Amino acid sequence: MMRITWCAFIATLVGLCLPPLPAQAQLSRTFVSAASGNDANDCNLATPCRTFQGAHDKTNDQGEITVLDPGGYGAVTITKSISIVNDGVGEAGMLVSGGATGITISAPAAAYVNLRGLTVQGIGFGGGTGLSFTSGFALTITNCVVRNHTNHGTVLGPTVDGPANLSVANTLVADNGSIGIFVVPHANVTARITIDGVKLLNNSSDGLAVDGQIATGSINASVTDSVAAGNGNDGFSVFSSATTAKSNLMVVRSVAANNNLHGVAVESTQNATLWVGQSSITGNAIAWQGILSFGDNYIAGNASGDATLPPTISRK
Repeated sequence: MMRITWCAFIATLVGLCLPPLPAQAQLSRTFVSAASGNDANDCNLATPCRTFQGAHDKTNDQGEITVLDPGGYGAVTITKSISIVNDGVGEAGMLVSGGATGITISAPAAAYVNLRGLTVQGIGFGGGTGLSFTSGFALTITNCVVRNHTNHGTVLGPTVDGPANLSVANTLVADNGSIGIFVVPHANVTARITIDGVKLLNNSSDGLAVDGQIATGSINASVTDSVAAGNGNDGFSVFSSATTAKSNLMVVRSVAANNNLHGVAVESTQNATLWVGQSSITGNAIAWQGILSFGDNYIAGNASGDATLPPTISRK
């Protein structure tokens, strides 16, 4: 006959009364390291993760991922409010090939996403896009590089109704196989775009294109202190149609130079407006098309279009 000692009986009873161990809690600040990271870790400072996706999945909503050292951290799909930050440890980002997208933002309608100090580099095996924003409230990109993709560099293309905000500052978008920054909503939106200190260089199509033709609502975009140069089509362009989103673009203190088509252009005068002030337009095949000028631009040295200045409007 099996005998159970009194001590064993008490130990079993206590064990039955204990609550189950909790699942590992997520952190509000996580870390990635190319030198010592492992996605099996909890992503804490002492035990960092290896990839952006691994850290994203272990970070609380509205949290932050910090880069500890240079390296490639893989593509990431963002589905929450989050920041991914490299504040000067060296180049940190990802290589994109095979038709993939480096950073995909498919977040809830109220989500804020912040990206700082990242390099999204295409390596060209079969096509790819640097960054695609399909849903979320706001995306802020600062001190980043998006280059050498065989498709677009950065696409703001929300597919759900509501407001969408994009801010890009001090960033290089270059050498992409189509448009550098493509604003192309697919829904009934109020899109607000702010671009400051951005270099849009040597993209095969437009440097910046604001396209309202497949959306309803409104798009209001502003560009300051930026350069669109050496692009295959227009430097800065905006277009829409009579039945789609009202699309406005203002370009101030910027340069449109050496583009293969227009420096600055309204490609469709229905429901689209482009204002230009304090800017230089030079070396383009055609200086401008359909724009309104504040009368203080420098327009010279273009293959065509210097003889006739654009219509002038006054500041109100």
